[in-house]
Amino acid sequence: MKYILILSLVLLVGCSATPKKETGIVGGSFYPCPTSPNCVSSMAPKEDSHYIEPIVYNNITRDLAKIKILAILKTLENTTVVEDGDEYIHAEVRSSFFKFIDHVEFYFPVDQNIIHVRSLAESGYSDFGVNRKRMEKIRVKFYE
Repeated sequence: MKYILILSLVLLVGCSATPKKETGIVGGSFYPCPTSPNCVSSMAPKEDSHYIEPIVYNNITRDLAKIKILAILKTLENTTVVEDGDEYIHAEVRSSFFKFIDHVEFYFPVDQNIIHVRSLAESGYSDFGVNRKRMEKIRVKFYE
């Protein structure tokens, strides 16, 4: 029974033929979340289920905000920063058991004290809220 449950979970979550999701900033925005419930973005419309609040910072510089985000990412298990640019950070998080990849993105607009966030599963349909929980955890750590 245990093996049937694990096999069902693998088929439901990770073995779809979903192509790799687009990452990065295009024209000052993240790519939109797919219709599947495995993505959150502060650039999604507020009424959309994918919407998550951006991280707002005051009393620190944009450079310090980036340093804080990079330091937080270093504390997360199975996380690798794959791009660290002036306005954008992209990290990949691998799940411990099935090794699924989630993309975690941060955009630091030059003219705002805000960090736009996006997190999405590379494959599968549902992430059972993992991406939202991860981003909320990062938010809490940022404000500590």
